Amino acid sequence: MTRSRRRPSHPSRFVPLLFFLGGCLLLTLALIVLGAFWFLRGNPTDVSVWQPPLESVDPRALVPGTIILPLTEMSSADALSASLDQAHLENAYALLAYDPDLPDAARIGALLQLGTRYTTAKDTRKASVCYQAAALLATLSPALSDVTRLDTYHQASAGLRAIGANQAARWVTDQSYLVTQHSPNLSRDVRMRRLNQIADAYAAMSANSLAAQARTKANDLAGTSNEVPTIVARPVFNPTLGKLPASSQVDAAKQHRFAAAQQLADDLKDAKPGAVWPSDSLAQLADALLAEDEARQAYYDQQLTTQDPAIQIALWNDQVHWLALKNRIARGAFSQDLVPEWSKNKSAIADAWHQAWEHYFRLAEAQAGATKSQDPNLATEFVLRQELMVIRWGWSVASEEDVRNLLDGVNQSLKSPFLMLDAITRHGKLDYVLVPAQLYGQGEQALPK
Repeated sequence: MTRSRRRPSHPSRFVPLLFFLGGCLLLTLALIVLGAFWFLRGNPTDVSVWQPPLESVDPRALVPGTIILPLTEMSSADALSASLDQAHLENAYALLAYDPDLPDAARIGALLQLGTRYTTAKDTRKASVCYQAAALLATLSPALSDVTRLDTYHQASAGLRAIGANQAARWVTDQSYLVTQHSPNLSRDVRMRRLNQIADAYAAMSANSLAAQARTKANDLAGTSNEVPTIVARPVFNPTLGKLPASSQVDAAKQHRFAAAQQLADDLKDAKPGAVWPSDSLAQLADALLAEDEARQAYYDQQLTTQDPAIQIALWNDQVHWLALKNRIARGAFSQDLVPEWSKNKSAIADAWHQAWEHYFRLAEAQAGATKSQDPNLATEFVLRQELMVIRWGWSVASEEDVRNLLDGVNQSLKSPFLMLDAITRHGKLDYVLVPAQLYGQGEQALPK
């Protein structure tokens, strides 16, 4: 019986199979890499590393209609309102990022509004930045009432949860819980209502133990007295600014700049994004800005020889505001290169701005330490918290650690019922939180558990 021979397999028969297996392997590797990327990246709306707002301004998103208004005679608050009314979101954000004129409460309100609008526009990354900036400012600002702080935390936490930024929302809710429990200025009914809001926020993030804890505390308060606290709100300390000596040259230069900026603003009123700006109006504004800068420099050089501390701090305060505008122009945060000479020297302009802030705060600290109208330690704490805000906002490059150390020394000396600003390092990131004296310096142990 003859046994049939098996025909040898030709290698070409396996080529399609090899290609198929190779493709599967590459696809698997790609999925692993992509999965690892998303895992390590985390939720893009949970901003883990703080970035100063001025670093988040997108010049490409700035639009002509209202962008020039801060250079006109219009107030910062009115320019902000006009930008928001026209739905020029990035214009409004740029003003918040650069302009030191706005009070903390107005800046917070605008940031919360922008957070909502960026959410509607599907820009969750920018929404997250706005909500977290509002919460940070609510913590750092010494001028706000605790009720205003809690309103901010409540809105910021809800906004962050709505865009899936639960890690950031949890931190804001923890801060709200601490203030609600320990603020000396809340009535029983207000404390109960806030505790129930906090319980709802924790429950929405599946922090069920903390939700139950907050709810229990609210229920425990139901049978207690609703007396309004007798402790008054903490005093505000504002440095005394002397009256600036008059300067006809600076006044004339300002009026010339106002007129040139208004002309350009009128020309751009109905301009669409991407429209070509009128060259004549641009050139007139550039000339006016350069002339004003020259007049101001001569004025500052002459007046800073004074020995009057109140005049000195007024001069540095004036420089801070001018250099904020000049720095914004140099960094291109008015959409166009308004003054090319400044764009080429933006580092030097930023350095001058930072130095002006440093001079201002040294004089402010000296005034606070010598004040007779209130506790000098409390006044100094007020100034140092403002300085931390300026550093965090990117307006100054003074050492944040040095300012924190100064603040720690002041806090150790304070005999005050008010909540203290403490620094806590969690997950390798430094955050600020308001705590009562008994929890000060305890780090993460002070946080709700």
